[in-house]
Amino acid sequence: MMEAHVSLQAFTALASLQFRELALSAYLPADQGAGHGYYRTLLDDLTRADFNNLTDVERSVLRREVPAVLASLEKRRFDCPAVAVFSCQPSRFARIWRLVEPLPGRVAVADLLDLAPMRQQLLAHPPALAAIVDKHQARLYALVLDELTEVGHVEGVPIRRHKQGGWSATALQRRQDEHARGNLHEVADAVAGLLERDGYSRLILAGPPEARCALKGLLPAGALKLLATEGSIPMYASGNELAARLRSLDHQPEPV
Repeated sequence: MMEAHVSLQAFTALASLQFRELALSAYLPADQGAGHGYYRTLLDDLTRADFNNLTDVERSVLRREVPAVLASLEKRRFDCPAVAVFSCQPSRFARIWRLVEPLPGRVAVADLLDLAPMRQQLLAHPPALAAIVDKHQARLYALVLDELTEVGHVEGVPIRRHKQGGWSATALQRRQDEHARGNLHEVADAVAGLLERDGYSRLILAGPPEARCALKGLLPAGALKLLATEGSIPMYASGNELAARLRSLDHQPEPV
């Protein structure tokens, strides 16, 4: 089962899907160390509660989809409050989306996906573009609810350090400063382009204070208005560490 390809367009695409064979939508509190069998027990309880209210066709869909959903969920551990799971085996469609807030478990079977809980969370936590930047490069990420995907990598001109003295050292320092500013110009253009093209409503800046300050001086006014928060995150951070750091930074108060 695929996890979300994170973008605003990806979420919009979910709303446009229609399944002739019907699809399962499930919202589940994530396993916080409950151990093996957690999702099986949870889904058993949820489906049993609604089973008498379903048609024969809808019951058959539950029997068809639940085993594949369980097989996928039980292979993972989710460091988030809840997950949304969508599955339709005849259409070879399956998605898992990490959510940013806890919510009660629920299941639905229909020709359209049950997206109402995700929409509510998106209203409270609008999608963000996160830029981790230093003088050399920038890594750009889409943050949609608790899903994080790299959407760009800007590699600038290498900035080399020299230990020469006198006028030569001054000239080389000036050259390094010019390269750094040129690199940040490329980053500013990439950030502004993604904000405009993909419709993010928030911007998160991370990296050394000097680089962040210089980048803010190069961003257009429209991009600066979307700045939600900023802070220090090392360029090497990746995977769960990066997601946790961005999540923590995103929960800080907005900059004054």
